[in-house]
Amino acid sequence: MNMRASVAAGMYSWEPRPLPRYEPAGGRIAACYRACVLALAVVVLYANLPIYGYVLDPRLLPKFAFAALCLLLAPLVLLERRMLAAYLLSPFALWSGLLLLVNLAHLAGLADGSSVAGSWLADASMEARRAAILTRVQYILFVCALGFVVHAAAVTSWLRAAVLLALLLPGAVLLDFLAPGLFYPLDTNGAVLGRAAAMFINPNMAGEAILLILLLAFAATPARWRAVLCMLAGGAVLCTFSRAAILGWALLIPILAVTGVLPRRSLPLVVLVLGLAMAGLGAFEGYLNARSGFDDASENILARLDFFSSFSLSDDSAEERTDVLVASWELFRHSPVFGAGAGATQFWSHRGGTHNQLLLLAAEYGLFGVGLWAWMAVILWRGRFFSERGLQVAMVFLYLFMSLFTHAMLDGSTFWLASFAIVSVRTQALARPLAPPRATAAGPVQLAWTYARLAPHGYWRGVVR
Repeated sequence: MNMRASVAAGMYSWEPRPLPRYEPAGGRIAACYRACVLALAVVVLYANLPIYGYVLDPRLLPKFAFAALCLLLAPLVLLERRMLAAYLLSPFALWSGLLLLVNLAHLAGLADGSSVAGSWLADASMEARRAAILTRVQYILFVCALGFVVHAAAVTSWLRAAVLLALLLPGAVLLDFLAPGLFYPLDTNGAVLGRAAAMFINPNMAGEAILLILLLAFAATPARWRAVLCMLAGGAVLCTFSRAAILGWALLIPILAVTGVLPRRSLPLVVLVLGLAMAGLGAFEGYLNARSGFDDASENILARLDFFSSFSLSDDSAEERTDVLVASWELFRHSPVFGAGAGATQFWSHRGGTHNQLLLLAAEYGLFGVGLWAWMAVILWRGRFFSERGLQVAMVFLYLFMSLFTHAMLDGSTFWLASFAIVSVRTQALARPLAPPRATAAGPVQLAWTYARLAPHGYWRGVVR
């Protein structure tokens, strides 16, 4: 007999008892505390406040902010300890555990500074490299705690903080472009004159954080307002002059539209704004040349703008990236299985990093690193944090695309690791295992009612698995 038809026909007319679920412990007070802590963590991480505070006052070490967040997360971890074993077997926890073990193994086998494939890797004492590896280990442990709390959360009201940041971060970047020096001194180490970054100092990091927070904000934003957030993010990303972030934003638009995240009716407006922005690049060049205080920066910015018309990579940044890509490949060729060791590319003789997360993992961890990179893509693809599949697809695209242009996903850009921890978990409806019903004579009734209740919401497939 067709079970769906039987239920629809009313063959089983009585209402059975509700199916119990494993609900988060602590009641309303704990739920409120959980939402506040997660919202605070989102603001601190995605606004880059630990590093920004250190830039403003060197006495405010970034570890103070992370220690405070750990103290706030600790009661929630203890409260939901019954779910800890299940979380430790989740894909992200296993990925983090493997990355943690690889880093600890490299830390234990660290020798004095040496030259590998023609690149000097560190100072003779190796203290700086040890500190970098330990910092990476602490980042991994922290985001695991964050991911566990998200995994155990019953609601996603804390995502309203992401909506707030989707307004504030682009606004801060736009303000930084209009009033340089407002957020930090212009001679700050890592700042690029003429390229807005606000609290991120580094404009590339600013562009990446804006795109990530945009996806999280969409999860808590009505569809009719998403185009506004998308255009605001695009305007801010353009002011960073980060080619990777600009291209990432432009490519996200059709992905979000095709998957239904952006309403089709708002797509012409977004495309119009994008076209006007591209058409206005010529007038913008004149604005830069006429603006006082941009003399030293205008050449680099104009070279970046020229890329979108001629696709020419002739500026200093592009040439530097080419050099470090070759050096990264040489490190991988020298030790393809285990790599040159964790932190190797941070202390070589080249001025910058790899600017490529895949090559960094390959150079430092060898084939293990390549496997970790591919595994994370699979984890994000199979994640069920977003109720809309299009947002999950957009996150996978952003990870794969930006991996080709950034190397700080496991280090300074902690919002990347936080995004992996958050987006890789499942929503509460899918993550909570259903408690098995007590054996009764009406087993088929219970099964039929369960199917009727879960199937319209798409949960039945997850239960069958």
